[in-house]
Amino acid sequence: MNDLLVSGFHKTLWILKDYLPVIVIGGGWAPFIYHRYLLGNKGHETIRTRDIDFMVPLNVPVIGNKTVDQVLVEAGFEAVFKSRDIPPIIHYEGNIDNMDVEIEFLADQTGSNTDIVLEVQKGLHAEALRFISIVIDNVTEVTVDDSVSVGHPSPLIVKVPTPAAYIFHKGLVFRRRKDPEKKAKDLYYIFDIITGCSQIVPAIMDDFTRLSRKYPAWFKTFIGNLSLYFETISSDGVLWVTEQRPSFAFEGLNMEQFKQFVLATFSELLTDLFKQQRF
Repeated sequence: MNDLLVSGFHKTLWILKDYLPVIVIGGGWAPFIYHRYLLGNKGHETIRTRDIDFMVPLNVPVIGNKTVDQVLVEAGFEAVFKSRDIPPIIHYEGNIDNMDVEIEFLADQTGSNTDIVLEVQKGLHAEALRFISIVIDNVTEVTVDDSVSVGHPSPLIVKVPTPAAYIFHKGLVFRRRKDPEKKAKDLYYIFDIITGCSQIVPAIMDDFTRLSRKYPAWFKTFIGNLSLYFETISSDGVLWVTEQRPSFAFEGLNMEQFKQFVLATFSELLTDLFKQQRF
């Protein structure tokens, strides 16, 4: 694993430590947290992007005497405009310990609201996306216990979606992606959690039962999405997951064997998901 990348992530968390109680970590860093801190498997390699996704509520309280925008700018991040919308999409970009870090804030797009960007705190713009409520409302707290390695003396408590909520969300949003690589990453993250977190798969399945009752219509869509993309060995979903396979993953399997493994993994997952449906 890229130590600089991990160090940059840890330092970013410390910069935002006062706001961690209202932030949910998503994107490619959520599986990293599941493996490294929830399960204590610090040797597991995951795929990630350099950017960090933070999910936030529609109204972020000011904690202390500084807004999130002020905290990040004072730490050396630059607010970079990513759109011409009003308000614009803004990402925060900075160099932390020789590692380029990009932060994006996301919030839930509710009801008939068509706003692309919401100002959730003075100066803090979050891109509004459907289904974000799933990962904000269904979270677990995890202790990041090796922050001392990057110069900080105490652990941090962070929030991530429950693994089932994370998988549920990814299974809903991947079809909405315009970028094919992001679609593929969404599906690989699901595959990585199911195959790499076997100790908690029973708990994940139990949580799916709860989620299926809480979001029955979305759960039906979730199952339909995965079913469509994992019908056969030649389905797009199998191809996309295979394309995202890192060189270090399942080294004992050749390409054809890996494809069979991917199909079998999602087929078994779908069999279990169908059992959870409550219409």
